[in-house]
Parts: sequence; C-alpha cells; structure tokens
Amino acid sequence: MIKGKSTIELFDSITGKKKEEYKDENIVTDAIRNMFDWNGEMLASGVSISDMLARLTPLYPQYLRGILLWDSIVNENVNNILPPPGINCVGHAGGNYGGANPLRGCWNENETEIRSNGVKMVWDFATDKANSVINSISLTSVAGGDRGWMTPWEAGTFFRQRINIDNINQNIVGFAPSSINTFTNVLVSYVGELRRGIHTYVLDRNDNALTILEQSFANPSSLSILNGAGLLTSSPTHCREDVFSVQSDSRFNSLFNSHIIDKNNNLVHVSLPSGGSGAARIRTVNLITKTIIEDKIIPLNVSIQANSSTAFFKNKLYVNSTAGRIMEVDDSGNFIRNVSDAPISGRYVCIGGEYLISPFVSNTGLFINDGFKSVITQLGNDNINMPNLFNSASLKYPLIALLHEQTSNFHTKYIGYITPYMATINNLHTPVTKNALNTMKITYELTQE
Repeated sequence: MIKGKSTIELFDSITGKKKEEYKDENIVTDAIRNMFDWNGEMLASGVSISDMLARLTPLYPQYLRGILLWDSIVNENVNNILPPPGINCVGHAGGNYGGANPLRGCWNENETEIRSNGVKMVWDFATDKANSVINSISLTSVAGGDRGWMTPWEAGTFFRQRINIDNINQNIVGFAPSSINTFTNVLVSYVGELRRGIHTYVLDRNDNALTILEQSFANPSSLSILNGAGLLTSSPTHCREDVFSVQSDSRFNSLFNSHIIDKNNNLVHVSLPSGGSGAARIRTVNLITKTIIEDKIIPLNVSIQANSSTAFFKNKLYVNSTAGRIMEVDDSGNFIRNVSDAPISGRYVCIGGEYLISPFVSNTGLFINDGFKSVITQLGNDNINMPNLFNSASLKYPLIALLHEQTSNFHTKYIGYITPYMATINNLHTPVTKNALNTMKITYELTQE
C-alpha cells in the first residue's frame, strides 16, 4: 500500500521566517495501477512485456515526481485520474525550472531524498509563482508537473508522451483493415478498440451508409499447431473481420474531420451545410448496436466555413468561423463565444468523455476544451502530428493509444500517456493562500507499506 502526506510551508519573503504550515494526507488514485493493468488482448497484439516494464519502471522519478495545485476540492475517488472539468490548475512543478511562468515552481533537488521505504519530494515556489488560493494538490509525472493542466502553453512541455520514445518506426501494434481495402476512393477512419480485442473502423462510401468494420484477433484456443497469430498486418490471416452498414437518407460526408467518439463510445457525426449558412445535422450512431440513436437538425444563426473541421460536444457545436476562429454554438444554433483566435486544422478527439481536443496552428499546438474554458497548449513530443488519441479497451487512463497514420488504410498504434494525470488526491483541510509576500515550499512524502 502506498501512503502519502503533504506539508505546505509559507515563508516571509523578506525575513525568510516561516509564517504558516499545513499538513494533510492523500488518497492514491488508480493511475499507477492502470499503467500496469494490461490484459490478454493487448499483450496478444504484439506488446512486449519486458519492453513495457522497462519503460514504466521505476515509477520514481519519471511518473511520480511532479505536482499539480488545484483551486477546488477534488472528489476523492480512485477513478479520478483526469482532473474534473471546471477545476483550475493554479500551480504546478516537475523538474528544475528558472523561467518566467507564473504558475510553475521548481524541484528542490537538495532536499529531495530516497528512503528505504519511499521518497520525500520537495518543490519551491518563489514570490511570483502560484499566487492563488490552493484547496487540493495531486502528484503527477515530472512531465505533467512541467506542463500543468489546461494552463498556458510553454515551450518544451507536453500534454502527452509516447512510452516507446525511440524511433517512430518502432512498431508496437500494427493493424490494417483488409476488407475495407476492397472499397476505393474512400477514407478509412480508425475509431478505437471500443470493446476488448475488437478494433473498429468507419468510412463513408458515398452511398448514404456508414460502414463499420470490426476486426478482432483469433481465439487462441482455436489456433492449430501451424497457425501464426498476434500481429494484424496489411494482409491479416488470423483475425476476424465483420462489416456492417448503418443506412441513412444522406451521406456521412467529411467523416474524418466531422465526428468524435463520445463517453458512451457512440460516433457523433456533424454534417455542415455546403455553403456558409443553413443548418447542421447531428447524427449519433451506436457503434455496438449499429443503429442511429439520435438525429437532429441545428439551424445555424452564424456564418461558418463550409466543410471545415467540426464537433458536437456537450450539446455545443464547435466549428470554424468565416473570420478564421473557432466558434462555440449552442444547440439552437446561436453564437456563444469565440474559443480560439485561429481555426482548427484537423479532427477533434474526445478524451475521458470530458475533454475535446484538436490540433491547432499547422498541427504544432493543441486546442483543449472542457465545456467551461478553452486553452492552447503543445501537442506532444511523439512525432505524431495529429491528436490521434483513441479509445482502447486494453488501456486505461493515463495510458492512451496513439495512432500514426501512414496511409489512408494502414496505421501503427503506439502506447503513450497523458502527462498531467492525478496519481493522488490530497484535499487540504484549510485553504492555502499564496501571494507575492510569501515563498512556498511543498514537501510530499510517499511511503510503501
């Protein structure tokens, strides 16, 4: 069992005298447990156990020596690994730092120590750092502490990282839809491993039908002594493929840039008018039952870029305006606000059912929205330009599936993690008010019992 406790100390900026001290204890979320909770389908699909263990261990320092400071109390639930929407990160720290970011503290290497049964970690915040009211803190990865959660972008910090950080061509899991290849002049879109061991693809065949392909590995118990299995390649011989069609009265056009997979694993598709005005049509497809479960029209009382990237998320439409911005539009078609000063350049992806992300400014940045606010950050250092975070029944947060698209019908899946996860939740019994008159030291002790 891992136990943790925090100590927050405030010091007078002139005299250096300690003014206040706060001690609290935490709960440990399932973030670390999930990083090792692999199942048979993931391992059968070509993941090297020794490689994963080598890259995920030791947990300290890479995956535990960062800290996130929150303005609100966080529900103490072990499943709260991604921060809840609406919460604000008012400070963060990972490694060494001497820059001007007003939220970012610095790791105190001299006072940090490894003990026989755990670690003591220390971070310092100067008078100009993390000046706010702090109600909760969480341990996170070093990269997540450097990055913060939905905080302003800073060069050299990343929202996500690949675990296999070697050459991009190092293939962990390869798969390709062979049956869909019989269709020509269509763009195949991989939507995720929505059920354990079943990879799902969708495409619009220009015939008023959404085509769904499910690809799964062979049942190991059915393999003969001469069968090979494990990797899905461009010509899979030992996997099952099933093709389904969902009929409608019009095309699922611009499918790649006009759908998300919501928290219920439904495909939510948006059809925009051919011109800059008219109505948007939202069709929600249950990819498990292969049925349309909702179909509605939203009259647009705004001017939009036709055939641009769009998403319908938390009953709001996100679409590029004719002025080159991202607009948020309500479900009656009325303008709410501009959430970015530049348009989206690729598809939207929904993570955790609570966050909408998409590439920004020539794929170098990342737009992220939680339904309350939007920020621009940096995508990640995995050499994969598109967001491409996909649902995977074989992975749990903070682990994610990253997809490198090599052609329209072949993909390579990599394993990564969202860097600013919550490994612990440490709600403070008394709020801490940090201001420019104080420096702050945060000590976090983790013990293995």
